[in-house]
Amino acid sequence: MSFTKTKLAKAVAIAIAGSALSVTAISDASAATTTMYNLSTAGGADNSTNTTDPLSTGNWALYLDGTDGWTNGGIVPSVGNGTGASKWAGTSGANNVAFGYTGAHLNWGLNITGGNGGTAEISTYDSFNRYGVYADIDTSKGAWSALNTGASFAGWRHDLDLGLFKSDATGLVTLSAQGIQETGNFGFTIFKGVDSVTKYNHHGSWNADNNTQAGAPNSASSPYVGAVQAGTGLNVTDIVAYSIGGANPSNLNTISFNAEAGQIYSIFVGGYRNGTWYDTTDGYKLTVSQVPVPGAVWLFGSAMAGFVGFGRRKSKSAA
Repeated sequence: MSFTKTKLAKAVAIAIAGSALSVTAISDASAATTTMYNLSTAGGADNSTNTTDPLSTGNWALYLDGTDGWTNGGIVPSVGNGTGASKWAGTSGANNVAFGYTGAHLNWGLNITGGNGGTAEISTYDSFNRYGVYADIDTSKGAWSALNTGASFAGWRHDLDLGLFKSDATGLVTLSAQGIQETGNFGFTIFKGVDSVTKYNHHGSWNADNNTQAGAPNSASSPYVGAVQAGTGLNVTDIVAYSIGGANPSNLNTISFNAEAGQIYSIFVGGYRNGTWYDTTDGYKLTVSQVPVPGAVWLFGSAMAGFVGFGRRKSKSAA
């Protein structure tokens, strides 16, 4: 065996051993998932003492048609951005809203720490198991898209849920949604960043044609477009992943996107066409999993590329 091949074999062995050690270290690292839930309804009612299982009553709508998630006084036109104006579970601090969000509408938050990714569940039952209170985690079946008699299809901003996601690791995030007691489909629109809308009237249609125009998100793909609001919403250019509707839907119920460490992502989730326009009749369970990108993988690839190049240079010089 030549010197070059021997050296390459040793390098491969060392790189693989290093990768194995790194993966072992990663698997031994402690991952923590913190879920956070808005416990205020649209009218600002306090839901922080709710211990009634919605399955026992069949009532998933704690306020009117299930409108929830309002925070910082955002639903009341005469009230500006008052920090900490809503009740939350899983948070603390002067502004008790998840990640210090100062906008008008937010239902839940999820923070993954420990550098190893992890898996968590967003649901009214996770809220009860962790904090002893049933949060109002539900969405209208027509929130992301509903059947329309017109030429196009559109969702209904009313009852669309918004969550914020953040991790201290870079890696692939996969969302998987399902109904608690009903079989149905869910759509997603995921933005990089956070809005700063302080007042927001979300009664109205959005997502016209379900992201199918020209095969990509369009000007109607942001739920803030066309809404009466104060502040800055998220732009279509901030979309990192989305469901597609129309005749050949995709990314329904399960969707993935690449998340950067330390970056907050806004996740809009709603029911897709399989029910009424805006009535909430069921809750949902959203499983969120992140698989980080181990640094050892990149180091291994770099090492291999370097030694392959070394071998080629030696071959040329010996010729």
